[in-house]
Amino acid sequence: MSEILLLDVRTLAFVSAVGGFLMAAAMYGIYVAGMRERCLIDWAWAGAATGGGFLIGHILQTIAVPIPAWMVAAVANALIALGHGMLLVGVQRYLGKRCWTGLVLAVAAAMLVSGFIFPELRETLRLRIVFHSGWYALVDTYAGILLLRSARPQMQRFHWFVAAVLLPYAAFLWVRLGYAVASAALTTSFTQDPFQAANFLLAMIFGFAIAIALALMMFREKQLELLRLAERDPLTGMLNRLSMDKAVARSIEIAERDRSPLSVMILDIDHFKEINDEYGHQVGDHALQAVARRIREETREHDKAFRYGGEEFMLLLPATDAEMLEAIAERLRKAVARSALQVDGENIPISASIGGTEFHFERESWETCLKRADDAMYRAKCAGRNRVTLAIGPRRDDAESTIGLSLTPSRDAVGEYAGFKEI
Repeated sequence: MSEILLLDVRTLAFVSAVGGFLMAAAMYGIYVAGMRERCLIDWAWAGAATGGGFLIGHILQTIAVPIPAWMVAAVANALIALGHGMLLVGVQRYLGKRCWTGLVLAVAAAMLVSGFIFPELRETLRLRIVFHSGWYALVDTYAGILLLRSARPQMQRFHWFVAAVLLPYAAFLWVRLGYAVASAALTTSFTQDPFQAANFLLAMIFGFAIAIALALMMFREKQLELLRLAERDPLTGMLNRLSMDKAVARSIEIAERDRSPLSVMILDIDHFKEINDEYGHQVGDHALQAVARRIREETREHDKAFRYGGEEFMLLLPATDAEMLEAIAERLRKAVARSALQVDGENIPISASIGGTEFHFERESWETCLKRADDAMYRAKCAGRNRVTLAIGPRRDDAESTIGLSLTPSRDAVGEYAGFKEI
């Protein structure tokens, strides 16, 4: 019977080692394939260390080697401790938190040295379990909690999936720790206790499950990255026109539901062609980036900014009426005018013409509103550039609200008049 139990533990230990090495290969393979995230290297080291620990500590103990068993056990436990620690380091790095790399290496080294110099650790299985399982359980629990507390909605389910692998295994390790403290049944051999066989079985399952969970999480991360690239202009980082329709539809839906105002603004960089022709396209790119930076600085978190065309930007401003639109547009115009470029000691001024209007969703289409904002921007250019022009669209119940503001009336698509106000 004991021989059968020994064979079972050997098999479980071997498969656990294979699981660790497969995790290492999977994480490193994903990294080499193009997802150059440093956390993948951390997890590859975690898999390699854990797999090596199981292989050295529990497979080689059954083979006649000229190395004392206690020495092999010390190396194996240190490697497994390193593996659990590097798993946590990868989670910390993935979440953008401070990494415990130094602490993890120090703990693994301390466990290795302790296994060599303390006879109690060599001779007493219970003490080894208490000494090592506490560390394994601590870092796995902390890694799971970090993932549960992450606040990225599009990744939350995948973070929870990884945590759902980490935390149950950590719970078993805490139980194992308590069992080692309370039970007198543990012997000096891990092969003679059924609880130890359960430990190897769960370690085997954990190795395969955590590799799958981490891979799925990183594939989802890559998918979101590709979606972000598809939705954003690579030069300025602004949303592009491909993402505009979805954002506009969502903003209109919210405005209609909450009966809140919604405004749109179009910004065009003045004399952009001359900047490109005289100084080159690289300087023109710098001008676009400088304006995009000013837009990000001067707009609110819930505003949406798009690169609308070559040198044009469109801003979607929820909860913004005509009065607020005027203040935002003028503040943005002044900010852009402060974005001069320095080229070979020469100061290249940058300015923008801005047109804007409030969207009256109850009586006009989005296309009509956008054209009115575009017309306002062209009027700002014709009036001398570096200025703001707002298209004032009167509501049906307030048709005379723009008297005194209209410079050049024009009939819009619904047969009412819109005035243009230059600021």
